[in-house]
Amino acid sequence: MAVAVVGAIIFTAALSPRDKNDDTTQDIVITDGMNRAAIAQSLAEADIIKNQTAFTIYSRFVGGNILPGTYEFSPSESGSDIANQLASGKFKTTNITIIEGWRSTDIETYLVNEKKLPQMKGFAAQASQYEGYLFPDTYEIKIDETIPDLIQLMRDNFTKRTKDLAVNPEVVIMASIIEREAKDDADRPKIAAVYINRLKIGMRLQADPTVQYAKGNWKAVTVDDYTSVISPYNTYLNDGLPPGPICNPGLKSIQAVLTPDSNNYLYFFSAQGQTYFSKTLEEHQAKVKQYF
Repeated sequence: MAVAVVGAIIFTAALSPRDKNDDTTQDIVITDGMNRAAIAQSLAEADIIKNQTAFTIYSRFVGGNILPGTYEFSPSESGSDIANQLASGKFKTTNITIIEGWRSTDIETYLVNEKKLPQMKGFAAQASQYEGYLFPDTYEIKIDETIPDLIQLMRDNFTKRTKDLAVNPEVVIMASIIEREAKDDADRPKIAAVYINRLKIGMRLQADPTVQYAKGNWKAVTVDDYTSVISPYNTYLNDGLPPGPICNPGLKSIQAVLTPDSNNYLYFFSAQGQTYFSKTLEEHQAKVKQYF
């Protein structure tokens, strides 16, 4: 009995924090297929735990499916707490917020430069084929999330958020243009109506954001760009909708296409934080002259 008690005391001591006063943290990477002994070795080499053998035994006792990922641990944590955290799959995460109207290149720049996720270099190359369907939202992801997994997460979210809507490729393309055009939520259904009205009479969309997309940036276009930017996405040169979405629209822009305003407007422009709509070119030109 006494031997068992002594053994329990020794085992408990072996699982105690290596240094309860050291609360600095380290990232520990658990790879797929890594067994508990290898995990214990990694933690010991990082000076996180006190005793490899005790940790391995306790970890096996706790059980659980240890998921691969990056975990954050401190020497001030006990071996039992660390084992329990691994068993629960509480790997290190970060929140990312994808803004409505971003294209895949904007998302990559944000992930790599602002969120400091270097593994996301090359995101745009893999995600561009899903432009329009990478749903803008706030996501909690693993700190070492892979590009394919993030793309799938965003696509699944698009499907979930639009499941009750009659969404098709044409709706998403139009919504992507509205997302880049609208300055205010109230303007979205009105702008949707303008473009739908233009399509109905065979008028070209003449949407600046499509030219910006063709140029590869969101800088203001010039009058020369309307004719000099040769691309199927340039809606000043081509009839109908562009070949695909120019960005990833949010739910409000998608809904605006499905339930547009009822109006006869064919023209609009924004000035001084307000959007002005017109039915005729003459009316439009007069307003432009007034505000510019």
